[in-house]
Amino acid sequence: MRKRFFASVQDVRRPESLGLPAGKAGRTQAIRKKYFCNFIDDKYIMVSSLILPLLFFIIIILLVVFIRVHFILQKSEKLREQLKEERDLAKAIVASMGEGLLVLDTNYKVKLINPAAEKLLETTAREAVGQKWAEFGRAYIADKPIPFEKRSAVISLNKGEIKVTGIADDHYYVTRSGRRFPVVAITAPLIHDDKAIGIVKVFHDASHEKDVDRMKTEFISLASHQLRTPLSAIKWFVELLSDKNSGPLTEEQRKYIKNLAFSTERMIELVNSLLNISRIESGRIMIEPKPTDLSKLVGEVVIQLKKKIDSKKIKLIISTHQNLPKINLDPKLISHVYMNLIDNAIKYTPVAGEVSVFISKKEQEIVSQISDSGFGIPRNEQERIFQKFFRATNAVKKVTEGSGLGLYLVKSIVESSKGRIWFKSDGKKGATFWFTLPISGMRAKQGEVSLD
Repeated sequence: MRKRFFASVQDVRRPESLGLPAGKAGRTQAIRKKYFCNFIDDKYIMVSSLILPLLFFIIIILLVVFIRVHFILQKSEKLREQLKEERDLAKAIVASMGEGLLVLDTNYKVKLINPAAEKLLETTAREAVGQKWAEFGRAYIADKPIPFEKRSAVISLNKGEIKVTGIADDHYYVTRSGRRFPVVAITAPLIHDDKAIGIVKVFHDASHEKDVDRMKTEFISLASHQLRTPLSAIKWFVELLSDKNSGPLTEEQRKYIKNLAFSTERMIELVNSLLNISRIESGRIMIEPKPTDLSKLVGEVVIQLKKKIDSKKIKLIISTHQNLPKINLDPKLISHVYMNLIDNAIKYTPVAGEVSVFISKKEQEIVSQISDSGFGIPRNEQERIFQKFFRATNAVKKVTEGSGLGLYLVKSIVESSKGRIWFKSDGKKGATFWFTLPISGMRAKQGEVSLD
């Protein structure tokens, strides 16, 4: 069988040769030439010349489609390679982390554990993946196991919030061998399409930080004790010199003694604050709760501050709800809270300003509110207001006296009493602090010392 394709070729020289009337010369005419294809010997099929452009057009389309498919496949291959590179990079980062990493699902089962976490928890990925975190990750606060509903992962998933566990929280993990180590951790919900699909926990062994913190606390305590004795002696001698029975003094000498007495009192307050903080942080503070009338307690605090209130002509408003129940708490500890907050309100309120104290009962809590009409707390510094030794820039400029320890001490006492503390200020004028105490009261605690 032979196949061949040929076409008749006609030489066209003049219009007449096209077989058209001479009168129509110069006009475009539809011309149809016939071509013959030989598929099998002696059998011909006549093909119209109009089909050839159609075939050419189809071939072009197929070629374009082929090229597009080629580029799509090429792009898909690049995407696959890119995804693989990113996946390998993520694996390398997770494997190289110095902190332990756990990823849990919504049933608190381990989906991923990195080598650092395996080492800290004395387990392997093969053993841990698929297990419930609470079954092999034993967590404690001090010496007491943390109940399931109070674990960071549960709170983070249920409330959709990041949970930070610091050294002060006194959290520990216990491994299968019984090794116990303090832990610092961040637990956060894993969000996808605005829905929590799991939990991510990053943690590390905080033994070194715990040791450093303990040594720092011991140093502050030792230094404060060493300073306390000579300061007490200085105060006694200043009071002796101020006594008229010790002999006559010139006006200038009285001025010097007055300044010396003021500075000595400030140093004693600072030393006492440092001692109180070291006692709370070291857990050596004793708690001796007893039924306490908060209205009466606030009244006693105000009496101690009366001299400051009168000197600045402060308008002090105290309001308490009727039938406010007595709460089982340590009056000495809570006095420190009211003393610091009301004293700060007076200190940072201008002459003839207003300070208010309002105490109310809300559900299972007693809420105390202390407001002032002072110069406020700058917005960009508000998140640091409870930090140790921190004072806002406007406070430092307008009131030079202060250690930055009062609010830190207040927060420590309130939180150790299972309460909450927060504040609000527009940054320009005034500030309001709230703190709560549970109506159930404070638990008694054995300790070495109480607060000064």
